[in-house]
Amino acid sequence: MIIKPSLQSNLNLCTNANDYFYNNDTLKNSNISNQEISKLELSELEFNNCLLEKVTFSSCTLNQAYFFNCVLKDCDFSNINFSKSSFRKVHIINCRLTGINLENSYIDNVTFENCNLRDSCFDFATISNTSFFESNLKESLLSNIKLKNVDFLNCNLSLCNLSNTYLKNIDFSTNIIDGITVYPDNLKGVILSETQALDFVKLLGINIKR
Repeated sequence: MIIKPSLQSNLNLCTNANDYFYNNDTLKNSNISNQEISKLELSELEFNNCLLEKVTFSSCTLNQAYFFNCVLKDCDFSNINFSKSSFRKVHIINCRLTGINLENSYIDNVTFENCNLRDSCFDFATISNTSFFESNLKESLLSNIKLKNVDFLNCNLSLCNLSNTYLKNIDFSTNIIDGITVYPDNLKGVILSETQALDFVKLLGINIKR
């Protein structure tokens, strides 16, 4: 079961995030709405108990950031570097996350709902108790990931690279997985639909006699 964020009521309104982050590296119990945050070096930035709604991050660096007990809704994080970041108890809703870099990040109790994650990089990440729901991960890098209690439901995973990611107990049956790259040794225990299973048999070079 995913532990979802529980925001406190009466969050403080951050009216000028650019100015705030120019002088501060921690934001707590706050709401940022309808703003663009641009051209800032935000490494090791901490968000704790925050709501970000309709916020665009442009030409920013957010590596080693820390998000705890947050809701991110209708935001644009396209091409942002989140490498070595930590996300715990975060609900990400209808966000544009194309091309983001989450390499070597820690993701726990996170829900990605109706998000565009196309061309994203999760290489070497640790992901646990997390759900990807109706999201687009097409052509993403998902190799060398440690997965535990991770759900994919109605997602597009076509052309993803899952090399060296063990898929035991991962259910792909409701997802599009055309053209994914995966090593046969990593497939043990994966859950597939009948059609998907037949496609994988072909990838393994096995001919089915009818």
